[in-house]
Amino acid sequence: MKTFIPILGLSLLLAACNTPTPPPTTASISIDGPATLKIGEDKTLTASAKSNSGTVLSGHTFTWTSSAPNVVAVDASGKLTVKRLSASPVTLTATDGGKSGTLSVTTYGLELTMGTINYLPGTTDARIGTAALVKFRGPGNSIGGTNAVQLTGPADVNVFNLEIGPLTTNEYYSFNYAGSIKPVSGSYSATATIDGITYTSSNILNSASVLGAFKNGKVQFTNSKDYTISGEFSSGTKSFRESFYNTTDPAADPIVFAIDAIPDLPVSYTSSVALSKATYSPYIDSFTLEPGNFTTLTPEVFNISITSLPDVTVN
Repeated sequence: MKTFIPILGLSLLLAACNTPTPPPTTASISIDGPATLKIGEDKTLTASAKSNSGTVLSGHTFTWTSSAPNVVAVDASGKLTVKRLSASPVTLTATDGGKSGTLSVTTYGLELTMGTINYLPGTTDARIGTAALVKFRGPGNSIGGTNAVQLTGPADVNVFNLEIGPLTTNEYYSFNYAGSIKPVSGSYSATATIDGITYTSSNILNSASVLGAFKNGKVQFTNSKDYTISGEFSSGTKSFRESFYNTTDPAADPIVFAIDAIPDLPVSYTSSVALSKATYSPYIDSFTLEPGNFTTLTPEVFNISITSLPDVTVN
């Protein structure tokens, strides 16, 4: 009688020999890319999955994310869109199979922020105009020369004559505004060639976004240096400056103070410069950001309001 047991045993043996080897497990993911990114420059990151032995594994698709997509955005293929100057490092992450790899980046270059100016609200000269701010962080330790910034957009804003540098540090800002230039919504761009490198940036202006006036404002002098400001800043105001125009002697240079974070009002100040005896027209310039602040992220909108206050007399 024939038996099939040996044949069955051989079949089992052959089956055991043909069992496929499972693919290596992803132990880690690494990202290849620069640690510093230029605004407006095209960059695409690549990620690699690796086994425990460090072998690069093929056939893996990664999910990309950014910790600050409003600063550096990344799409499904790893392509970056570098939008703004970073206030702190941005973490880019590639994920696959429960494992993640990260790359910490900072940004440099030219950053444009457009906005409006609410000029002299409540007066017969009231109007809404256009404002522009450019900030620059260079890749080196200084900024050489005086570098013109070319602005283009739906409104004629190149008359602002913005410039970058020179400076012995690598961060610089410049802004201007014109009540006579009606704001036109749309995309604006800025271009500057600094130390032989061309930088570009773009920003959207929303003509409907307007910063309100400084309300119930008043300045009182106790002597030629000491004065108190009272009133109420409009919602959205982050910084301000005060200025005094000599109406007794219109040819005299105005006294304009540095931009500072808004205080609790009323607030008292002592000027480093004594004002001459005269009548002055005070103004409060309000801003939706601190133009020269590089330690926080620049908001997407740069709005200003300039409010005139009742005249004061310094005796």
